[in-house]
Amino acid sequence: MGSRAKNREIKWGCSNRISNGRAACDSHHVNEDTLQNTYTAAIRDMVEDAEEIMTAVKESAGLVMEPENRAALERIEQEIIDLQNAVLELHKAKQQRSVTAADYAAQIKEYGQRMQELEAQQAELQTTENRYAEVKLWLDSFAEHIQSGAIMNADDSMIMKQLVEQIIVGDDGIEVHFKCGIVASHEYL
Repeated sequence: MGSRAKNREIKWGCSNRISNGRAACDSHHVNEDTLQNTYTAAIRDMVEDAEEIMTAVKESAGLVMEPENRAALERIEQEIIDLQNAVLELHKAKQQRSVTAADYAAQIKEYGQRMQELEAQQAELQTTENRYAEVKLWLDSFAEHIQSGAIMNADDSMIMKQLVEQIIVGDDGIEVHFKCGIVASHEYL
């Protein structure tokens, strides 16, 4: 939360402390210029280590396993199709009276249980694939902004809104937490 002093200098402090007092939060106010300079320095340090960061994100996010995940998802989807075809064939066999009602019911129960297992596996793999896509999008955006130099443009807040999850202001410095799990920290300048 920002506040202006009489000399028009902007200071930032914990909104919890401002609203609820020192008992709620023991943080201090920080001059906006100091915050901005420290933030820029943290981002500059991160840009210098961009290749290392991107490699670490790829490894930690398991992007190297993405093709394996896609293959497993395709295998599960094919099993679901095969199971649906087996149910259709069983239903046709029942209509032709080549299978007893008890055998039909037992087989349908077995197919139903297997379908539930496959759908659970499919949902898990789809969630993983969605996470891979999010991280890949983040990495692509990060790489694009690193190469163009736009990440260092303080006026372009949209870039940082895409990349940053939160900024933690501490007593000695700040931590910039990116959505991919990377943390850039820097002591106050």
